Amino acid sequence: MRFVRSVVALSLAACSAESSGLDPTVPFLDASSVDAGRRDAGSVYDTGTTPEASAVDASAVDASAVDASMPSDASTTEAAVDSGRTDAAVQPDATTDASSPLDAATATDAGASYAHTIAIDGVNDFAASEAFATTTSGFTLYAAWDATYFYLGASGSDVQTTSSSTKWWTVYLSNAAGTGSTTGVTYRTQTPALPFPAAWHLRWKTTNDYTNALTWSGTSWVDAALSFPGNVFRGAGNDFVELRLARATLGNPHAVKVVSAFINEANGGEATFAGAPSTAFQDGVNPSFAKAYAFNLTQSPAGAVVVP
Repeated sequence: MRFVRSVVALSLAACSAESSGLDPTVPFLDASSVDAGRRDAGSVYDTGTTPEASAVDASAVDASAVDASMPSDASTTEAAVDSGRTDAAVQPDATTDASSPLDAATATDAGASYAHTIAIDGVNDFAASEAFATTTSGFTLYAAWDATYFYLGASGSDVQTTSSSTKWWTVYLSNAAGTGSTTGVTYRTQTPALPFPAAWHLRWKTTNDYTNALTWSGTSWVDAALSFPGNVFRGAGNDFVELRLARATLGNPHAVKVVSAFINEANGGEATFAGAPSTAFQDGVNPSFAKAYAFNLTQSPAGAVVVP
């Protein structure tokens, strides 16, 4: 009788295993054994290592500890991508990074995100980020631009109406093609060497009665026949002057190189001072420009770099 009961018990156990999908020839395992030997398909393990059940329990995994290489659901992946995404529309091209010199002929437009229109009225409305120190204390160069114009300004004691007729504010600029001369215009005995090929030379006499532009013809500096009424202004008794030049005149460059200085061409009193950048030269008679500003016209003036 006992033998019959044992046979019946074994038969019932085999039937139960078969109905549950388990191989009846394999011994039963308790839950702790199954957990201890289980490997989560989404986890990475060292070959031959059997982790404890707690190490693979999904409820115990900290989301911050999940390796970035592990698969995740679509919403999690999208959020991660959004949080670290670089938007090509607002990021500058590598060739125009502010830590690198800009080549006016090769800089690429990464999508203009800066513009500041300056009213040419003798009132200084340049922003603080658009002001640049010079080689002379008390003198400042300003620069800004919008889609149409490149704006420049200067402030200092020699801008006043009482200034001598032998003093000039002078500026040299590059063009889109990168062509021009590395030798500037002569003022009495002063002819500056330039750190880039300049295509344009702007000059304003501190008596406020003469403004002129010269361009490099390929062999010499010649009059550019530009009209300045409405494009240059100094207020009465003001120590600030500003002017603008159409970007189309420069060839619509993506970047422009600039040097600036005041010149005194008086006989026996010649000097060049208030140079920009502030590291361009040491004030004196006929110094050469060793440095220039490179303005990326797809960024703000705060991103200007000194070259070379």
